[in-house]
Amino acid sequence: MRKYFYALITLIIVSCNQSPSQVEKDYIKNLEEKNRILKKELKEIKSKIDPINAQGIKNNPASSKDYFTIGSTVDEVLEIMGDPTTYIDFGSLGKRLHYGTSTIFFEKGKVESYNNVEENLKVKVKK
Repeated sequence: MRKYFYALITLIIVSCNQSPSQVEKDYIKNLEEKNRILKKELKEIKSKIDPINAQGIKNNPASSKDYFTIGSTVDEVLEIMGDPTTYIDFGSLGKRLHYGTSTIFFEKGKVESYNNVEENLKVKVKK
């Protein structure tokens, strides 16, 4: 009887020290794949520059690379703020970029509003 008890204890100890299970490995692999997809989507968003808006930015003396404002495009915000912590694309309903707990809301590709909870957004109100 003791022999079986020691065998059972040994089996439990060995199984606890094993590497992650296949389910855990698959879960991690799935998360890594989702991360790659999100990075790719973010690159695509950054690479889409509307030539008309790009010219307007260069010729508009009121625009600045130091801050964004209501009406700024997604590309302008990404250029000023850098990569967001997270973002959500609601399709035709707009986008939301998160920088920590601060949020920028977009409608039709332009800043509609923002919530500067952490006071980390580089934003100014137009005069």
